Amino acid sequence: MADTQSENEILPYYRQNACYPWQLPLWQQLYSNNIVSDHFPHAVLLCGVTGIGKKDLAFYLARGLLCQSPNENPETGQIEPCLNLESEKKCRSCQLFSTATHPDLYHVTTPVDKKVIPVDDIRTLIQWSVLSSQLGGKKVIIIEPAEAMNPNAANSLLKTLEEPVSNTIIILLTNQKQALLATIRSRCRTIDMGIPDKKNALQWLSRQGLTDAELMLSLSSGSPLRALELSKGTQLEVRHLIISQLLSIITDAIDPVLVAEALFKQTKIKQGKGKRAQTDNKKLLINAYDIIYWFDSVVSDLAKIARNCSKDSIINIDYYQNLQQLSNRLYLKKLLQLYDSINKAYYEIRGQININLLFESLLIDWNNCQK
Repeated sequence: MADTQSENEILPYYRQNACYPWQLPLWQQLYSNNIVSDHFPHAVLLCGVTGIGKKDLAFYLARGLLCQSPNENPETGQIEPCLNLESEKKCRSCQLFSTATHPDLYHVTTPVDKKVIPVDDIRTLIQWSVLSSQLGGKKVIIIEPAEAMNPNAANSLLKTLEEPVSNTIIILLTNQKQALLATIRSRCRTIDMGIPDKKNALQWLSRQGLTDAELMLSLSSGSPLRALELSKGTQLEVRHLIISQLLSIITDAIDPVLVAEALFKQTKIKQGKGKRAQTDNKKLLINAYDIIYWFDSVVSDLAKIARNCSKDSIINIDYYQNLQQLSNRLYLKKLLQLYDSINKAYYEIRGQININLLFESLLIDWNNCQK
């Protein structure tokens, strides 16, 4: 088994002992209906946005495929991995899986110091795939994110997809299906995992102890796991800062260049060491992507309000009244032009662009949206 992530990052996926409630229909379609008849596809491509549990499902599928005695859950009626870890009938496969040491699972992701999956990693995977199963059952390969494979790596994997290895199942995960080679997509069973039903997502988030589940889900565009993560980090503070600054430019006539400079400085703050540094450094640590992301959400909301879209489509629902009042003071055409510029900014910040000048340009355009 290969794994390039730290133990703390990856262990929770190996210890997943159920799929999420919104995944139950897919679980039955993909696993319960196929595992008994042994008709599981040789390659599966799980597609969908971040935060809906693709990776969790992939690892739980792997656990089920490798389990030596899957059985029926009396509560759900679903066929599931046995999870017998402590009983007299210990499942050796589930034991090994829970400790992330299963010899018949191969996990490939981007190396810590890289943004792509190199061809050598895929070649090593292919060499592993032709070996016999050490536990005498199936072998499972998980590749994520699949779109991170460089062209040579993708072409190398394609040969294996074209000539599947017996009892070896490949599970690929992607947030950007169209970024994959069409030939790879065509050789996998593609599963488009949509946003969970809002009612189910809210119920699950409430069970996790979130008191503001509806707001968190809205800010996460319907993705429950992103909503849970958002509630635990500093992104809410970042969002409040960005929206406050945007509102101040329009309502208080604050110079957008000064706002851009202030935001740029906060993207340059370095986390200090020791208690004194933590006390002195009271500003939020913000990256350029966060600023553009929340700026994007505000402009998107304003365009929806100007087009009389329903409140359910708004992301920043706690600022709805502010945005509704603001929309009357802005030109829709200029908002849409700004929206295009923000979309370009997502790509520009990956390059060598001057971030301060980029912020200035976007915020000046924002100021110019006023009637």
